Amino acid sequence: MLALMLAGCCPGEPVDERGWPKELVLGLVPALEADALVDNLDPLAEYLEAELGVPVTSFVPQDYTGLVEALGAGRADIGMLPPFAAMLGERRYDLEPILISTRRGETGYRTQWMTNDPSVCRTPPVAVERICESRVAGRQNVTRTFLQCEGDLEQVRGETVAFVDPNSTSGYLFPAVQLMDMGIDPERDVNGLFVGGHDAAVLAVYAGDTRFGVAYEDARNMICGQYPDIGEKAIVFDYAPMIPNDGVQLRPGLPDDLREAIIRAFLKLTEEQAHLPDDQKILWVLYEIDGFQRFEPGMYDPVRSAYEIIRQ
Repeated sequence: MLALMLAGCCPGEPVDERGWPKELVLGLVPALEADALVDNLDPLAEYLEAELGVPVTSFVPQDYTGLVEALGAGRADIGMLPPFAAMLGERRYDLEPILISTRRGETGYRTQWMTNDPSVCRTPPVAVERICESRVAGRQNVTRTFLQCEGDLEQVRGETVAFVDPNSTSGYLFPAVQLMDMGIDPERDVNGLFVGGHDAAVLAVYAGDTRFGVAYEDARNMICGQYPDIGEKAIVFDYAPMIPNDGVQLRPGLPDDLREAIIRAFLKLTEEQAHLPDDQKILWVLYEIDGFQRFEPGMYDPVRSAYEIIRQ
């Protein structure tokens, strides 16, 4: 009995004959509205349950901080976090990053700055026609217009900016460091409004609630099916430096063989669904993820450096 207890994370935690917890909790934070995440979370939990042979329940906290705290306290076992939240969780609670996501083969992405005011542009906005990729299975993809220009980021000084979440790498950390590099204090020189999701930041700009907003590139694509002119009213005018992708994290103390089994399950899922249309891929619908690579030490060093700048 003592050996079984030591194999789990927490003293007295129920474990099976393998020394694995008898139940696992998977935590995800909405990139889209929470209801949409909940609707699409079950297939992932069910897949992991079938692959691991352990019941997997889902957990949807309000924000990334809530998920980090849940993993640190052992209330959740598996999480999918952006790099800033993952880095903080590693520092505070020894959360273990195991996988980094890929999108179209890339392990990095960047923040886009958006505005609803064309006067911010130094160059005429360029219209790009591309497919609005639906996240709803069976819905036909349509072509939409997306505008972008080269703009003057200095104009955000004194303005309200729709940020995503204080622990969002692309939705706050990297654009905040970008502002600091320009001599703009992200806390005192702009009125930061944390709206909770990347789609919410796009919608804040689209609706005119704020003149400026940030989100990952190109978050407008998440909701162009619902708002056909979103790409024309939310104009992308600047970008922050590249960021390592989000990924999968584990709470400390899980057995090594369970850790490896979880890694294999996520990798197998993306491989099995690689041939499917995007709107039928479980992880694409959730987070526009189409693959994973095993996490290597140092991958989140750029995030750690940005965090140290913010702390000064």
